[in-house]
Amino acid sequence: MSKALKTPVSEIVKLVGGKANIDSATHCITRLRLVLKDKKAVDLKGLDQIDLVQGTNFVGDQFQIIIGPSVGKVYDEFMAQIGEIKPSTTKPTHSGNWLQRLVSLLGDIFIPIIPAIVAAGLLMGVNNVLGNQGIFYPKASFIQMHTEWKGVYDIIQLIAQTSFAFLPALIGWSAVKRFKGNPLLGIVLGLILVNPSLMSAYDYAANPAKAPTWNIFGWHVAQVGYQGQVIPVLVAAWLLVKLEKYFEKHIPDALQLVLVAPLALLISGFASFLFIGPVTMAGANVITSGVVNLFNAAPVIGGALYGFICAPLVITGMHHLFLGVNLQMAGTLGYVTLWPVGEPVTMAQGAACLAMTYIFRKDAKKKNVAWTSGLSSFLGITEPAIYGVNLKNRYPFVAVMLAGAIGGGWMGFWHVRSTSVGVGGVLSFLSVFPKQWGLYLTGEVMTFVLTIVFTLLLMHTKLNPAKNAKAGATPKQVPTDLMAYVDGKTMPITEVKDTMFSQKQLGDGVATTPTGEQIYAPAAGVISALMPHAVGMTLDNGMEILIHIGLETVNLKGRGFETSVTQGQRVTAGTKLIHFDDQLLKKEGYDDSVMMVVTNQGNLVAGVDFKTHLSHVQVGEPIANVSYLPLADVDAGGLEA
Repeated sequence: MSKALKTPVSEIVKLVGGKANIDSATHCITRLRLVLKDKKAVDLKGLDQIDLVQGTNFVGDQFQIIIGPSVGKVYDEFMAQIGEIKPSTTKPTHSGNWLQRLVSLLGDIFIPIIPAIVAAGLLMGVNNVLGNQGIFYPKASFIQMHTEWKGVYDIIQLIAQTSFAFLPALIGWSAVKRFKGNPLLGIVLGLILVNPSLMSAYDYAANPAKAPTWNIFGWHVAQVGYQGQVIPVLVAAWLLVKLEKYFEKHIPDALQLVLVAPLALLISGFASFLFIGPVTMAGANVITSGVVNLFNAAPVIGGALYGFICAPLVITGMHHLFLGVNLQMAGTLGYVTLWPVGEPVTMAQGAACLAMTYIFRKDAKKKNVAWTSGLSSFLGITEPAIYGVNLKNRYPFVAVMLAGAIGGGWMGFWHVRSTSVGVGGVLSFLSVFPKQWGLYLTGEVMTFVLTIVFTLLLMHTKLNPAKNAKAGATPKQVPTDLMAYVDGKTMPITEVKDTMFSQKQLGDGVATTPTGEQIYAPAAGVISALMPHAVGMTLDNGMEILIHIGLETVNLKGRGFETSVTQGQRVTAGTKLIHFDDQLLKKEGYDDSVMMVVTNQGNLVAGVDFKTHLSHVQVGEPIANVSYLPLADVDAGGLEA
């Protein structure tokens, strides 16, 4: 294990709330994927300062830390430092709507099998080079001219096709594992669906009438395999795990080894051939046909639209949905349309980073991050570029989307297709049909150049955060939000039964009648003052605020209060500050109103819009919009004409 990783990984553990805050930890190709007990304990700004971290992202219940290709080594060091994890005893919540949960589920299933699919695509690309005419010789292929290489070609083809031929077995293993069943049964289920004794899905598609059938009590069921199919095995795997868990619950322990697996496989197998397979394959074919018809009817519009949304799809995780569509197309049609249309966006992410190395030329650290993130994109891994550079700075990400739309429209217009889902980046052309290499590479180069041009142009617009920051010294005030610091009902500060607050002697603010007992930071800043019943903060924007729990509660001398921070500590928005016993306050006869006031508003050119009539507000929701400019900047002549 590299000693160089110990210190930064130790910082990561600390900044995500420590070992005690980690419920589970996994990783994919580029990201650490953590499920945390308290998301608010994460110090996002602190993580952003670690060179190893390319970016962070919350996706559903997961907190993702983008590392890049070295994530495997980082994960090993991470696990070595935190040791055995004791998961929370509370049932995890599943945030997001049904689509977000579906996308997250598909991501968990597809990510583990991506290396096998990408490897197969790359090897098929190598054989594209060896087996197609016009690459090395005008009217012959390399294999035709050098027959001694035929055996090598055949073995490569065998290795490349295996992942696609037995795709249901790979998906079965990953899906059953994700559904928390026995992964070996998932492999067996997948192999059942592609058993060589069945008529292959490809032969069936060519001539359905020739399919042999089973006679099951007069019901004729087609003996058809599901090679290259995605949806049938996903549904069958879900059913398998449901059956497995049911039988484990109802069959005595002594008989489980003998009965659980056979019964689960038997029922799910019959269900697959009788119901699941025919219905889901028909649905999958509708999806495939819909994509094909779109690109046939409006190839430029379809390509431009998909190219435009490719980058945002990665952020939302919805690219996993389209990975399933691509795999379905490869298995059903023998070619893929969406992958080559969207692939120029991979190079565009790298191109944007390349442009940013010029823009960051005076900042060695940012320039290095942009360079390494761009290199990662050129090798097919875009997450470091997205989260570490482009999305953070906004305008390069918009440049990627615009250039991606033009590149996608180009690919759509020429009906560029690939043999499979392949490796991304500079070697992606290998998976494209060789006759279309010229068109594909032209689209790639065009997208690459346009991304750089758009990035340099958009740098001078309001999309540039640095330009906005500079513009902050103009009379146009910059809005910022303060988040709700406690759950409850808000009211004007003037209604508080204490003249110090109601007459705004400390400053303007808002009061909350609490329904919760946790106080959280309303914005990022430093703890400037701390007592059991009150906390003062200096925010990053220069504002100073005071949060006071109850009236006259200083008399409790700390009883019923528990602080979670220390004076001088830096916190982010949503960091837990104080826990208080609201029942104790009421029992002792204290008013439990919680006030937040801006104590230095007189030193700011500011307008504060407090939301004082919210019937119920939750922590993290906006509670005040503040436009501000420190008077020091005005006095110093910092205003631009």
